Amino acid sequence: MERQHFNKDELHLVARAVSVSEDLVSNDYKISESQWLRNRFDVKTGVNLTPEERIAQDVFAQVIRYRGRPSPNAGAPREFDLYMICLQDHTILKEVATNADVSFYPFLLYLFIHELVHIIRFGRFLQSFTIPDAKRDLEENLVHDRTREILASTRLSGVKNIIAQRWAIRHCNP
Repeated sequence: MERQHFNKDELHLVARAVSVSEDLVSNDYKISESQWLRNRFDVKTGVNLTPEERIAQDVFAQVIRYRGRPSPNAGAPREFDLYMICLQDHTILKEVATNADVSFYPFLLYLFIHELVHIIRFGRFLQSFTIPDAKRDLEENLVHDRTREILASTRLSGVKNIIAQRWAIRHCNP
């Protein structure tokens, strides 16, 4: 089966959702722009995912932690965590197409806020990146609840339908 990818208009909404989600999470956690640099992250969509970043099962997104190194011209070299939010276009598009309660843009906001809350928790050592299976559901429920609280502050159409649902969103450490 051929993998579906976001079209040009959907990619524009992805970029907008990243920006708005970062603002919502920054405001909620009182994070300045310079503090975000310590919680480095980037976003990839289906067309740019490596085979290791693709998920065959019905998962919408995952966070993968990579070790980054600054360029030699950046001063003293010091490794840092780089979190990659890997959107699974095909699964997201399928959910939007088959679930009447899910609109594309509000769903993207949910996904990004959810993943950014994870990244903040990892960066603040509130949760280890390598979550034991026995604690994974507890962490996901906590992050889902925080995501719902942050999203509830918006007046965007379709958000109420999104926060009423629960999805499996996972992170992994290759």
